[in-house]
Amino acid sequence: MSEVIVSGNVAVTKNPAPPPTIKVEMPAPVAPAEQMPDRGEGADVRLKNIGGELIEAGEDGRGLREAIRRQEREPDSPITEWRADSMPEAGSHESWGKQIRRASESMYQARLAADAKNWERVPGATPESARRAAEFMADPPPIKVVPVGDNGQPILPLLDDQPITELNSFKNIYEAKRAMANYRDAQDRAAQALADELTRQEQLELQAEQAQAQQAQVKAQEQEAARAQQAQAAHAAAAAQARQEAAALQQVRQMSLNEADLAARIQRHEQASLQKYPEALNWEAWERTRQTNPARAAEIEREATNNRNAVAQLAKMQQDRQLREYAIGQHQAQQATAARAAWNEQQDSAFQNALAGRHPQFSSDTGRTKLQRLAREYLQKDLGLTPQQIDAEWSRGALRSAGAQMMLADAVAHRAAQESLRDLNSKRAPVPEVQRPGVHRPAGAGAMDQIADLERRLANATGNQSVKLMTKLHQARREAGLV
Repeated sequence: MSEVIVSGNVAVTKNPAPPPTIKVEMPAPVAPAEQMPDRGEGADVRLKNIGGELIEAGEDGRGLREAIRRQEREPDSPITEWRADSMPEAGSHESWGKQIRRASESMYQARLAADAKNWERVPGATPESARRAAEFMADPPPIKVVPVGDNGQPILPLLDDQPITELNSFKNIYEAKRAMANYRDAQDRAAQALADELTRQEQLELQAEQAQAQQAQVKAQEQEAARAQQAQAAHAAAAAQARQEAAALQQVRQMSLNEADLAARIQRHEQASLQKYPEALNWEAWERTRQTNPARAAEIEREATNNRNAVAQLAKMQQDRQLREYAIGQHQAQQATAARAAWNEQQDSAFQNALAGRHPQFSSDTGRTKLQRLAREYLQKDLGLTPQQIDAEWSRGALRSAGAQMMLADAVAHRAAQESLRDLNSKRAPVPEVQRPGVHRPAGAGAMDQIADLERRLANATGNQSVKLMTKLHQARREAGLV
C-alpha cells in the first residue's frame, strides 16, 4: 500500500518496492498486405491524392488551397475553407503557428488597451494605474487552496524549511479527500454567508429607500400644509385688511355726515339768531342795545360765542377727515405699488423663462441689454412711439406683461432675421417680374390698401388697441417692403 505525504499544495506518494522483472520473448507481429484506396470516379475526394503526387502546402498554405480548389467537389460533402483575413501579414520565414501566436498576442494587447481605457474613467485613475488594473484582471494570480480539518479549522501551508510532522500531515488519502471536501464545504458556507450578507444589504438599502421616500412624502405633506397655512394666513390677513379698509372708509363717510350735520345746525342757528336778534346785523343798533339792555346784549354775545365754537369744531372735523383720507390714500398707494412690483417681477420671471427656450441669443445679460436697445429702436422707429410714451406704457403695464415682452422679442428677432436676409439678397441678381395677361395692377396694391386702413384706425385708437394696431401696421409695411 502506497503512503501519501502532503507538503503545502504538493502531495507526494511513496510506492513500495517494485516486484521482480521476468523476461518473456514474444514473436513479432506480421502486418497484412496494404490495400490502396480506390482513386477512380466516385471515390472519396479526401483520398484522391493518397499514394499519388504529393501536395506541397508551402509555408503560407497556398499550395494546399490551390490543390483543394483543383479537386472536384461532391454536392453532399462540400469543402469549407477557413479564411483568416484578419491575420497579420506573415514574415519571410514565419510559420503559421508563429503567425497565429502573434495574432493572439495582438488581440490580447488590444483587449488590454480597451480595458485600460475603461479603467481610466474611474475617478482618480491614471493611465499607468489603469494599465496595471487591466493586466491584473486579465491575468489574476492563482487562488491558493487551503485544506480544512474535520473540526473546521484551516490547515496552514507547510514551509520548505520545516519538517512534516503528524500534526500537519494526513494519515491517508481518505483524510486528504475529507480535508478537501471540508474546504469545499467551507467555501460553500462562505459563499452562502456572502449571499446572505448581500441580501441583507439589499434589504437595508430597500428599507433606507422606503424610509427616504416616506420622509420625502412627509416633508412634501408638511410643505403643502405650510403652504396651505401660509395661503390661509395671507387670505385672513387680506380679509382683515379689507375689513380695516372698509371700517376706515365707513369712518370717513361718518365723519363727512357729521360735518354736514354740524354745518346744517350752524346755519340754522345763525338764521334763528338773526331772526331773534336783528340788532346784531347793525352796529348802531348793537351799541344801543348794549348800552340800554345789557342782559339782551349778553344773550347775543353768548349766541355768537356758541356759533364761533361750532364753526371751529366744524373746521377741526374737516381737518381730521382730510388727514384720515390722506392716510387711507397713502396706504392704498403703497399697496398698489407693492402689488405692481410683485406683478412686474412675476411677468419678468415668466418672460425670462420663456425667452431662454424661444430666443436663447437674448437670454444672457449681454443679450438682454441688446434686446432692450433693439426693442426701443423698434418702438420708436417702426411704431412711432416717443420715449415718454414708451416709459408710460411700460409703467402702466401695457408693455410690461410677459406676452407683450415676448411679442417685442419676436418682432426684434424677426427684424434681425429680415435684415440678415436682405443683406443676403442684396448680393444676388434680381429676378424679373412675371408678366401676366389682363388688367395691370401694381405689385403691393393690396398691401397699400391695408396700410391705409390701419392708419385710419390708428388715428382714433388709444391704449393697448393703439399698440396692437401699430404692430399690425408695422407688419403690413414690412410685407409691402416699406421697412
